Amino acid sequence: MRNPIPEDLRRRIEAYGASVAGAREIDAATQYRIVRGPEEAKLNVYHTGKVSEGGPESGLKALFRDWRLSRADSGTREGGGAVRPEPNSTPRIGTDEAGKGEYLGPLVVAGTRILGADEDRELREIGVRDSKILGLRQVREMAAGVGWILGPENARVISLTPREYEIRRTAAGGNVNRLLGELNAEIISELEDEVEVIVVDAFGEKARSYLEPYVPGGVRLEVRPRAEDDAAVAAASILARARYLEEMERLSERVGFELPRGSTHVIGAARRVVEELGEEGLAEVAKIHFATTRQVLDTT
Repeated sequence: MRNPIPEDLRRRIEAYGASVAGAREIDAATQYRIVRGPEEAKLNVYHTGKVSEGGPESGLKALFRDWRLSRADSGTREGGGAVRPEPNSTPRIGTDEAGKGEYLGPLVVAGTRILGADEDRELREIGVRDSKILGLRQVREMAAGVGWILGPENARVISLTPREYEIRRTAAGGNVNRLLGELNAEIISELEDEVEVIVVDAFGEKARSYLEPYVPGGVRLEVRPRAEDDAAVAAASILARARYLEEMERLSERVGFELPRGSTHVIGAARRVVEELGEEGLAEVAKIHFATTRQVLDTT
């Protein structure tokens, strides 16, 4: 008998836009093959309830690992007290993006500024974490909570429509990561007052070199993968994803039908856009430099 994927993990997988592509029995466990576009990872669910992940490093594998670690963190100390991290009082900026890997929709970069332990604690209390593992309703509700806790003076969001994205990407020499560096730098320049640290979710091997020229003197720069363990980055991730979802709704209204999120099931929708609005219409809703465009326009 198959060991089922825990329900809350299954919901995270679905919210990420991934799906189960196959399953087989291995020693004391069921091994699921989970895919999202070109990403693929193995998920082992043991008879004991334990879960482990396998395969090359990817967003999917990180999603499984983050879920597993969040379960461990929700355990209790001997004697019954809940394990809670101490609030981080360091004044800092956190940034993250949404839409970089999605063919349809905008590129969004967000940043938040936390100036003390109270804001850090309040953000953790409402459950801020990597937006990719949250459902759509959770993202919207949590974005409202982030805005209420931090206030508009401590948050910035930059959203580029597909046409704006293409103009900025071309100006950046066709380098998306260089463009992300520019957008992060714009946000940092607006939020840099009173901070000691800037924490950035790594968006490429050269992310640090793109950002270092814009870091104020005396401020430390941290660029690392899975930086959403910092409440400032997690809050930025949520704001970025919420704006991405808003823009996708707007673009869906523009074309007259719901555009799919994520990197799967996009070709059929994109072809429908071309059929009804032409290639100019596609340029309004898609990142046309993606190789996916060749598949969309291929009529053979």
